[in-house]
Amino acid sequence: MSTKKIFIIAIVSLVVILLAIGAVFLLISYKEKSEQNKPVKQYYHDVSEMYCNLKNSNRIVKIQITIEFTNEKLAEELQNKEFAIRHEINTTMVNKTEKDLEGEEGLSALRSELTTKIAKIFNTNEINKVYFKEIIVQ
Repeated sequence: MSTKKIFIIAIVSLVVILLAIGAVFLLISYKEKSEQNKPVKQYYHDVSEMYCNLKNSNRIVKIQITIEFTNEKLAEELQNKEFAIRHEINTTMVNKTEKDLEGEEGLSALRSELTTKIAKIFNTNEINKVYFKEIIVQ
């Protein structure tokens, strides 16, 4: 066999191997992208209505929240430990002033704080958000 034929066979073999490796990488990246685009099922838990005092004020807050989470198994745990959720909400609210709750920034900060604290109670990152169904300062 001549050197020219061996050289051509080697180049063709190299091209085929590179194409095969490229195809494998494309399949892997396509699979990862399709898994990322898969919609995540959301679940919700309503915490019953609460009344909380505000710091340095004679006013009270009437609050009712909904917790959004992604693990269905967490639903029963949220229900069983609602007392802990209510305690955390009450503890948070009694440390807030009327000014802390003013405007979108105040409510957004409170929402974020409650989300973090509730997630910490259950030691999970599957609690996405806390929504206010009702929040009234009287």
